[in-house]
Amino acid sequence: MKSAASAEFDQFAIVRETDWARPDWTWLIASPEPAAFYHLVERTVRMDGAEIRVAGLNNLVTLPAHRGRGAASELLRRTQPHWFDKLGAQMGLLLCADALLPFYTRLGWQRSHATVTFAQPRGARAWAANCMLLDPSRRPASCREIDLCGLPW
Repeated sequence: MKSAASAEFDQFAIVRETDWARPDWTWLIASPEPAAFYHLVERTVRMDGAEIRVAGLNNLVTLPAHRGRGAASELLRRTQPHWFDKLGAQMGLLLCADALLPFYTRLGWQRSHATVTFAQPRGARAWAANCMLLDPSRRPASCREIDLCGLPW
């Protein structure tokens, strides 16, 4: 799975130049071979100073032979309830490129305009791309500052 994620994302400078958190979980859908997968980081972050337990979505990839068939959407629909019910997350959080905003928006994610900071070996940095939030209650994303309290995912 790591090589599939690398093939998909290593083309972007921001990916190559950033140290990333190790995922706590890998979720996949198979039919019968793997069709799509993603990694998940469990973390408590700070949103406007309040500690919030998040499920950090990372590296959602549909393998080339399965693209265009809804595998990634189906995988998220099936597994997101576990984030909130079983893992105790209060919110989903992902970092993504502009081109992915419409996909995640269709699945209920909201773009956050908060300033996002994260740890790196040489000190804290601000995330320069998009952050999206998934609130299970569908409340609007309204925070101003998000501290990932560690490496990004």
